Amino acid sequence: MNKMIVAVFIFLVFFACKREYGSFYDPPKNQELDIYKQLSKDSTLSIFVAAVDKVPGLKAELSSSGLYTIVAPNNSAFKAYFSNSLVYKSLQDIPIVTLTQMIKYHILKWMLFKIDFNKPGLTKNNFALFKYETRADVVYADVSNTVKPRNIYYSSKMIQVYTPPFFSFYSVASSDYTGIYGPTASINTKTQMNVMGASVLESDIAAGNGVIHKIDHVLTPPLNIAQELDTNPEFKTYNSILKKRFLSYTYNKAATIAQGNNGDVNGDGLVDSLWTRTYATDVNLDVENPIGADKISSLSLSAFIPNNATFQNYLNTQLLPNFSNNIDSIPDRTLTLLFRSHITNNLDWPSRVARGYAQSVLADKVNIAQSDIQSSKMASNGLFYTTSKVVEPSAFTTAGGPAFFSSQYWYFAEMLLETSILSYLQSDAVTYTVFAPTNTAFKNRGIYWDNSPVISAPVGNLPAVVGAPGFYKTGGVALKVSEMTSLVGNHIVVGYNLPSTMTPGFYPTLNSSFIVAENSGFHGAERDTIPKIIDPDRIKSNGRFQGINKLIYNPQMSIYDLINSSTTTVNPQYLKFKELISAAGLLAKDFVNITSVDAGKKFTLFVPSNASIIAAQLAGKLPKTGAEGTTVITDFAKLMSYLNYFFIPEIQIFTDGKRTGTFSTNKKLPGTALIYKTVTVSSPSANNLVVTDDTGVAAKVDMLIPRQQNSIAVDGVVQIIDNAFTSQY
Repeated sequence: MNKMIVAVFIFLVFFACKREYGSFYDPPKNQELDIYKQLSKDSTLSIFVAAVDKVPGLKAELSSSGLYTIVAPNNSAFKAYFSNSLVYKSLQDIPIVTLTQMIKYHILKWMLFKIDFNKPGLTKNNFALFKYETRADVVYADVSNTVKPRNIYYSSKMIQVYTPPFFSFYSVASSDYTGIYGPTASINTKTQMNVMGASVLESDIAAGNGVIHKIDHVLTPPLNIAQELDTNPEFKTYNSILKKRFLSYTYNKAATIAQGNNGDVNGDGLVDSLWTRTYATDVNLDVENPIGADKISSLSLSAFIPNNATFQNYLNTQLLPNFSNNIDSIPDRTLTLLFRSHITNNLDWPSRVARGYAQSVLADKVNIAQSDIQSSKMASNGLFYTTSKVVEPSAFTTAGGPAFFSSQYWYFAEMLLETSILSYLQSDAVTYTVFAPTNTAFKNRGIYWDNSPVISAPVGNLPAVVGAPGFYKTGGVALKVSEMTSLVGNHIVVGYNLPSTMTPGFYPTLNSSFIVAENSGFHGAERDTIPKIIDPDRIKSNGRFQGINKLIYNPQMSIYDLINSSTTTVNPQYLKFKELISAAGLLAKDFVNITSVDAGKKFTLFVPSNASIIAAQLAGKLPKTGAEGTTVITDFAKLMSYLNYFFIPEIQIFTDGKRTGTFSTNKKLPGTALIYKTVTVSSPSANNLVVTDDTGVAAKVDMLIPRQQNSIAVDGVVQIIDNAFTSQY
């Protein structure tokens, strides 16, 4: 009984493993021969068949029940290949490992007819960009680390099939195709199919388990972009920095196990470990089939890589002089931007580049002229251009650029990257002036970078808890991105190219505050901090860069905070107005209702001086408060309406006289819902601001004490006037 079981088991294993097409099961009548026999029938494909025979196991595989698509070079293609090759003159000259991958690169997964190539997506989602997996799965030896070389694992090499829909999708001209593949790579008008420079001479030769397309060139598995960088000495400096700073290796356990006894890459009798490589600058550089953000569609890259002389010259003249001539001192953030500016997530053919359509993964235009391109080729994961020009990111050439070229501004540069502000600074449609504080300026205000912040100290046997690297403030509290955005925004003036000798005035910043330039210097809302320009007038494409020694610090104080400060230290002239606010029952939430109709709006508040309010109270024209006595308020709405008259919504008015005219206040006309009373602001002479109410009564902004004007809050500006406008009560 046991012998019978063993015999049955052996029978099943033998026939299950063999599964030869037409023997293990009966194919339908009149069905074509299996794909190997179909190839063998064609005398013009005899060299290709001989090559298949030399690849271990491939003949049996093609005779099995799987589905295959073969782009088979004819004999003329092989003869031309051997005639042009400097190394191989016959099949016998090609090492089996090399031949195996070469032949398997001509075999696509799935069964694909001409209609499938012309209507991609019918078979598999990621066919949408005309890229297809082949049977070639080359293991690549990364020997750049001579101490510990690693064998890198990849999924199938990809092949590109060119059809009229492809050329239409990418707007590819005939000159583009021949420009990449050479003048002999003509587009086949009969079959309307080309494969990696080879013309499809005959398509849709059916077989029982696949389909054959006959081509006129022998294909070799192309390198991907990362491998091109590795193997060409023309990119030695570029690649060495890229790999040293941004490349990491991950052990691929599954691939190592799956390779079995075929994994003895170096011939030492041991199965070699396989690894995957990841570049922090762009994870797709070393991926054979990059997948888009939707996790479905394929990506095609384009790389514009400067030759060694060009890149070395850029290092020597632009980067190294700013970092003590030490490559290791160049910050990662600077190099990341530089390397990413040379890669696009699109197949940018020459005509597309010439029209200025190529856009880097940083969303910058790739400024490359035809004369800058020395050579071009199709890699397995995209187009590869060798150039005589370094493509600088717009982050370098625009107003914030110098921050990336100096170690003393790297706090500021890092914050530009961690917030969304860097993208604003790269616009050529707007002029900016950047006031960049030094790292020391941040530290002096209690803001610092910590690579390994201790979140909690060791407790008993438990180790200390270490947090993520980042910006922190006094007390070990992590700086929020919103705080960084506000802080950096204080230092960027919008719409002005300000020289170091600024004309006195009020200049709007990116966070809707202001930088105030005076004869004594300049400052933000915090008047006592007067920065000094230590690195003046760096002219950039869309503005100017000024290095400064102190932070322009804007306290996060609202108009309500200014007026209702618990002491009079903010400004004692707000005291009587504050008392009226309290008498009206205007609490913080009520005040917000006045000043925050729209969170994006800003206000001007004209505060009557203490003297003008006291005079009105003593004359019985306003309720008495504080030292002048207390009036029992019976009509809170009347007092609140009066106070609303001093708020001018949606505008900030300064004493420079640049904003004058008639403006609506927050006080509604009696009996109306949406009609407001107005106030007129004029500037008869320099630094002389006059406010006139709707009855013709005028008040002046007190200019005698500068600190009593132009108090900047997060939601507006406060000015003190010398009249209480009692007619509005």
